[in-house]
Amino acid sequence: MKFDPCLTRLRFDRFELDEADARLTCAGEPVALPPKPFAVLCALARTPQRLVTKNSLLDAVWGHRFVTDSVLKSAISEVRAALGDDPKAPRYIETVSRRGYRFIAAPVDVSPPSVAALEGRGAGPGHPALEALTALCRGDAALAAVIRTVAAALERERLVLNS
Repeated sequence: MKFDPCLTRLRFDRFELDEADARLTCAGEPVALPPKPFAVLCALARTPQRLVTKNSLLDAVWGHRFVTDSVLKSAISEVRAALGDDPKAPRYIETVSRRGYRFIAAPVDVSPPSVAALEGRGAGPGHPALEALTALCRGDAALAAVIRTVAAALERERLVLNS
């Protein structure tokens, strides 16, 4: 099952990963996870059961900056600690020696927010869903600008229709 980058929420085991709201919970309780390890978890969770190379993770999370594999190893360790995962008997994140990592948790539920739900919450500039979409396009400024323009147009249309 592929995790569509447009999806914002993934449930696995007792955990719920909500990328748009930057929240990880376990049995409804918040799990503390710093921003970079959280971003690594999200990047892995978007493509369950598939290898994500070290370079892809470094590019996606650290944005083409010069960093070493050690920052990725540290972030993976923090994610595993937050999830209570053991690298020798992984339930959530598997290491593929010298190549990368794989999210191996079986998703319980993957649920995108409906268009109506986004409109009801006012998915305009500054909205978490828009922020998540813009973040996904971090490497492509033109695409991020298109998303912001479309979101602004939709917000204006929503305001006109509700007047």
